[in-house]
Amino acid sequence: MGEVSPLNKLYENYRDKDFEFFTVYVREPHPGENYGPHSSLEQKIQSARDCRVQDGIQNPLLVDDLEGTVHQAYGIMPNMIYIIGKDGKVVYKAMWTDHSEIESVLANLVQADNLRAKGVRVKPSYTEKINYVPAEYAGGIREKVFERAGQKAWDDYRTVFASKS
Repeated sequence: MGEVSPLNKLYENYRDKDFEFFTVYVREPHPGENYGPHSSLEQKIQSARDCRVQDGIQNPLLVDDLEGTVHQAYGIMPNMIYIIGKDGKVVYKAMWTDHSEIESVLANLVQADNLRAKGVRVKPSYTEKINYVPAEYAGGIREKVFERAGQKAWDDYRTVFASKS
């Protein structure tokens, strides 16, 4: 069945290198008539299950509570990615999924572990940058999210996007 998503590929490549992967379903990203805002935990869990199947998510999928406690604790941004180090500290966070950048961070963590195993002292180095992503969705998984949610999701997004042009 088709191509493995980039996150599934990262999961396959790094889960045996002492990494744990989790997807946290926090809310319906673009509510519409098919998948709207959640009114019960049971509905949210079913939406998460549907998302797992429709998007082919292979790693463990966790569901936030109805109040969005986890989502609020981690910054309520869309499509957030966090990588937590073995010491429990956030070593990477981004508001948009950049698979090649995530792979680079994971490879760097593996390299640091390998150096430590050889007795080499390593220290953290801080990087900050801004990435630019297209404002208009054009195909891919985000388009699937809109199609799954329904025409209302598309209409709402286009209304907001048009008002910011």
